[in-house]
Amino acid sequence: MPNGFLLVDKPAGLRSAACVALVKRLLAGNSPAKEKVGHAGTLDSTASGLLVVLLGAAARCSDYVMRLPKVYEAIVRLGAATDTCDASGEFVFRGDASKADERAFDRVLCSFLGTRMQVPPAISALKVNGRAAHRTARAGGDPGLAARPVTVTSAARSSPLADGRAKITVTCGKGTYVRAIARDIGERLGCGAHVETLRRLSIGPFRVSDACAPEAADAQRLLPCRSLGSVFQRVLLNADAERRLTNGLSVPLSEAGRYVPGTLSLESGLCVEGGTLFGFAGLDEKFLLRPQTNILDAAEPATFEISGDEKLKFQEMKI
Repeated sequence: MPNGFLLVDKPAGLRSAACVALVKRLLAGNSPAKEKVGHAGTLDSTASGLLVVLLGAAARCSDYVMRLPKVYEAIVRLGAATDTCDASGEFVFRGDASKADERAFDRVLCSFLGTRMQVPPAISALKVNGRAAHRTARAGGDPGLAARPVTVTSAARSSPLADGRAKITVTCGKGTYVRAIARDIGERLGCGAHVETLRRLSIGPFRVSDACAPEAADAQRLLPCRSLGSVFQRVLLNADAERRLTNGLSVPLSEAGRYVPGTLSLESGLCVEGGTLFGFAGLDEKFLLRPQTNILDAAEPATFEISGDEKLKFQEMKI
């Protein structure tokens, strides 16, 4: 089983699980069933765009990939709300969108910036008491999804509001539903709204422009586990610290190696890298690094490329 991240451009109409299953058939071959293949962040079947598929040891990085900021592009249709909050659902409300102008739309859209409470769509994979919310909702029940905090760092209209439609671009954190943002825009404007199309453009440094179709999955396209480390705060370990962390021992930060800043906050995770080790460690009140997720990746290349557009290259740095 190969190890690494595969960037897949999931088409609309294909479930994320089916996309992963196809990649597994193409890349895992006759590997044992226990070999892990998964993804970091589900895309609705009606949505398209970037799906990060994790193979082998990279599956241990799933939680950290999901902490990365995501960028979505959506067309919001005013004048009707649906039970799914997108175009696949049944209409539950129709309103007059003619009175909603661009100024009102932009004012409402900006109100979602920052950390706010959001009620997820009833048709979602979230579980309540062990049962998927969409199963309860489709059976006519109320799944009872509670509002939860989500973070939106940017939200802007990227097209004119015409014929009741506007394209928006949203950068958000884990757990944010763009479908719910569209629903709430409609409620605040009083005319109802839903997502007509939704596409995920990026997850952290990973971009859909560098992704392949699921049926074109190839081991040569795999990105090594270290490709995740560039956006996190990280420590480039000296040999002794690497040995101790690899064996599950804590290491004083002052003795660990060289600190390199990243764009994400420390709360998102602290990456540690050595000659053969890539992983994540926690930092306690005594400034001790405590190993959390260790991945041995000596076989991975030291130089790799993520973005075909910007030609971003990361060179393994030695202490």
